[in-house]
Amino acid sequence: MSSISDLKKVKIKLILIIVSITLLATLIVYLLIRSLSNEGNLHKSEMEIMNKKFKDLNQSLGALQGKYNLLDKDRDSLKTHVDYFWPLRSLVYNAKLRDQVGGALELSPGDVAMLKTDSSRVIVLDIKVGGNDLSYYINYSVKTKKGEIIEVSPYEITKFSLLK
Repeated sequence: MSSISDLKKVKIKLILIIVSITLLATLIVYLLIRSLSNEGNLHKSEMEIMNKKFKDLNQSLGALQGKYNLLDKDRDSLKTHVDYFWPLRSLVYNAKLRDQVGGALELSPGDVAMLKTDSSRVIVLDIKVGGNDLSYYINYSVKTKKGEIIEVSPYEITKFSLLK
């Protein structure tokens, strides 16, 4: 009989071990599921934040595209004006160069001057600046008392003053 009671005791111990292992396994599974659900919630909140940032970026992109289209339209309208004046760019460059050089010269258009060769008085009509990358020239276009228009270099002319 003792063997049957020992057998029952072993059986009960075995059942207790199986039940405890099952409870332990259930507890472990429960904790794993809970941690995974917390991770899932964490990922969901991160996804919501990312989606909000993405929506904000899309709105900013839309605003920037609108500004770009407006600027592109303005650029195209300005380009039509520039295309009209583009053939005149060398003329504009020369006028700008003439004005820059004229500011540094002693005489300007409208001044009364005296020719050094014959001491006759002339009126300065214009400053002519020309040349290329390697050489240049500066001449005055002047009108004499006889009404002739001639070109003289700055070395042939001086400013007229009554104090002499």
